[in-house]
Amino acid sequence: MDSPAKPGAMVVARFRDGEVVKGYLDLIPADDFQSLVDGAPAPLPPEVDIRRADSGKSMPLPLRSLKALFFVKTFEGSKEHQEVRFFEKNPPIKGLWVRGMFYDGECFEGIVRNTIHYVVEPGFFLKPPDPRSNNEIFYVVKEALTDFHVLGVRKDF
Repeated sequence: MDSPAKPGAMVVARFRDGEVVKGYLDLIPADDFQSLVDGAPAPLPPEVDIRRADSGKSMPLPLRSLKALFFVKTFEGSKEHQEVRFFEKNPPIKGLWVRGMFYDGECFEGIVRNTIHYVVEPGFFLKPPDPRSNNEIFYVVKEALTDFHVLGVRKDF
C-alpha cells in the first residue's frame, strides 16, 4: 500500500502587479523549509505549478511574473504581530547578511547561503530576520529588485 503524498509547502505568491495568490507548492514538501536554509537548494525552475488554496486547481506560475514567493506557516498570518524586517546587529546565523529593495520600495533584510546561486540564478532563497514571522523563508525574484547589498558574512558561530 502506497503512503499518501505529503502536502506541498504553503506559499503566498506576490505578483509584480500586486496580485496575491495563496496555494501549495508540491515541488517542496511542507516540512522541508530547513533544508532550503541549510542545504544547497537547487534554484526553482522558471515556472512552477501551485495548487490554489481557494479552488484546489493547479495554476502555472512563471517566476518572472512575481516579486517573491513566500513560504509561510499559515495563510492567515498574525494581524497582531509586528514583523521585524531588519537585524539589530550582525545576525548569529551562518551565511550572507543582505539588504535589498523591491521595485515598489519595500525593503528587506535576511540571510542567504554563501554560494554562487544567489549571484547567477534568476532568484534566491532568503531567511528573514524574525523567527516569529509567518514567513519561514522566501524566494526573491531578482528582476523585481532595484537595490541589493551584502552587509556582512558569518562563516561560523
